Amino acid sequence: MSTRLRDAAVQHLRSLGTTTEEGIVQRLTMDIEVEGRVEMVTLSVRDGELQCVSSDARNDGPHVHAALRFVAGMETREDSSPPGAVVLSAAQSDEQGAEGELAEALDDLLTAITRIGVGKAQHAPSVDAALERLIGAAPKPTPSGLGRFIGRLQNAMRSAELPRVVRLLEGASQLADALRAATPTPEAELCIGAWLGTRPGSRTGVELLSDRTMIEVGREWLSGTERASLERRYLVDAESGGVYREDRLRNATASLGPCPRQLQVGLAEVEAGHEPRRIRLLQYEVEPLVPAESWDSLRQVASHSFAEITESYRAALRASPALAEPFALIAPFRIERNGGFKAFDAEGHQLVLDRTERRGAVLAFYDLMAEGVEPSWLAGRLTDVGATVCVTPFAIGTFDGNYTRL
Repeated sequence: MSTRLRDAAVQHLRSLGTTTEEGIVQRLTMDIEVEGRVEMVTLSVRDGELQCVSSDARNDGPHVHAALRFVAGMETREDSSPPGAVVLSAAQSDEQGAEGELAEALDDLLTAITRIGVGKAQHAPSVDAALERLIGAAPKPTPSGLGRFIGRLQNAMRSAELPRVVRLLEGASQLADALRAATPTPEAELCIGAWLGTRPGSRTGVELLSDRTMIEVGREWLSGTERASLERRYLVDAESGGVYREDRLRNATASLGPCPRQLQVGLAEVEAGHEPRRIRLLQYEVEPLVPAESWDSLRQVASHSFAEITESYRAALRASPALAEPFALIAPFRIERNGGFKAFDAEGHQLVLDRTERRGAVLAFYDLMAEGVEPSWLAGRLTDVGATVCVTPFAIGTFDGNYTRL
């Protein structure tokens, strides 16, 4: 690529929107067609140096050349004039502009992954650029929902899990549509709130809980963006068996106490949204030592129907394909240990152990099974391998009331 062409493109990018009113162009993304093939080309200037990449993972190909000629004003067009600065309508609010930019960044990410393919997406410069643009367009600090989506997407691309990547991108597409809606429906507001947090004036409220006994059965660190890993705590209502999550960014605060613990909740807010629903404890007392009768209560409220668990898992993914990470408390009727682990309910429906995540927990669980431990209940995150719903164990309880955190 000629130095003259690069210099001309850099000069023109710098000339676009040099005043405060017009804004400053930091990155341009274009769909370029060359010989019948369309690729997405991204151009940006960093520290005075022009960065070029196309969705075919090339930075010096014909699509990049065509994009540079266009930006530099060397493209032959009927009016012979170079592209000018884009001026936003004065009626467009800052919030609408930010949401539109975020929707476009989501579209760019979907396009980049689709064009390069899941198998090559992990190391594709076009996908990296699209992720960088998405983080840049997001509110600061990065909301936990969006950060968790990015972490899950990177993990799924790393392991080339096509069905999981497709599911995550489907959810991202739903968010982009919700952000573009002129008058968001309650469902669209719910979607936006789950990803970005509840907006001022949103019609989606919270449910208030009071006078509840909750037991924390597990917590884990989850991947997010590079600067926004997430601690998730799983709380079970000792009376109803409902499962809630308490999310905490690494540098943020959360409710007090180690795991396990019992909480006497005076007042709490529960957000509408994906499973498990997010809870904020407002008034509570902590009991670090969980009484034996409380562990027995968990066994009583645990789910005995694996068919219902499977259906609720699928419903959660249909409602929120990118963010839902269902968690279950189950009471097995029968367990098989020959060559693996399978838990059965009284009707013969099964849940199997997921061996793809949390190897330490899985190995610890197998060690306990080899020692002859008989779980009275099992708590864990649900996932799927193919068409089979699986459970990743976090903790178990035994018939003598003992609790083991994995």
